[in-house]
Amino acid sequence: MCGIFGFSSYAEEAKTDLAALLNELASESSVRGTDACGIAYHHKNRIVIDKSPKAAYAVTFKPPKEVSVIIGHTRHATHGLAKKNYNNHPFYGKAGETKFAFTHNGVLYNMDELRMQYHLPKSKIETDSYIAVQLIEQQKLLDENSLRFMAETVSGSFSFALLNDMSNIYLIKGDNPISILHFPKEKLFVYASTEEILWKAVINTKLFDTLKLGHYEEIPLEEGQILKITPRGELSYSKFDYDEYAAYGLCRWYDYGWGFTTPTQSQSSKDDYLSMLKQAALMEGYDSSEIDALVAEGFSSDEIEDYIYGCYSY
Repeated sequence: MCGIFGFSSYAEEAKTDLAALLNELASESSVRGTDACGIAYHHKNRIVIDKSPKAAYAVTFKPPKEVSVIIGHTRHATHGLAKKNYNNHPFYGKAGETKFAFTHNGVLYNMDELRMQYHLPKSKIETDSYIAVQLIEQQKLLDENSLRFMAETVSGSFSFALLNDMSNIYLIKGDNPISILHFPKEKLFVYASTEEILWKAVINTKLFDTLKLGHYEEIPLEEGQILKITPRGELSYSKFDYDEYAAYGLCRWYDYGWGFTTPTQSQSSKDDYLSMLKQAALMEGYDSSEIDALVAEGFSSDEIEDYIYGCYSY
């Protein structure tokens, strides 16, 4: 599991300290991964990526003051060593003439099969998430259709966030959580992997006063939806075919238990993911035996994550 976060301000003059908001989001998101962190933004006709093999709470991001749209990531490494910074998010991509940055929360299991099936070029990047970047690049166009193709082609757990060189953010939701708030007065959209992370980050900024007054709205995003947020504050939705069974090959692990093996998800992959959940639980003060109990009860990976991060009452 990893953390994704970011914001898009469509105010002519920001009423919020965006640098403070950015670093609060990054720091709070480190609960979902401390192996690396990074951000991406569009500035002077370039996609700028600033990433480091360090925990977000040990890093202070300092983007230019005029930057008002940023995506970010905190990493729990599963494929590819974090000390090799090219394995860390965000990743750079180019589809046709469009440049973009890409982040992913989750695990993709069919990267080797996809590389062979679509004759994708070899890369020094070992991270499973990078296969999604290559699928988009192969379409030679970045739009809802190419994102739909990518989301319907990968197998695994995911929520994706992508920033293009027009400062549009695309949020793509599979089975992994993502929470979005809109502050109309400040003309600001903010997102993070979980509601708890998002609220903790916002509470530590001047947006807390707005929260207390109730001057905000939650932006819905369901499984199988792509949300586009423009730098003008416009929202548009599109859909992709999302089958929870297809996400893991024939079925998800919790339909048949951890002993069930699908063609696209090996036993070692499932053991790795269970280990990740247990590590996250320890960071939050839970014993790993509690995770075993939830698995035995048939809880989904999404529900277990909610439980770990305080969003689920068990």
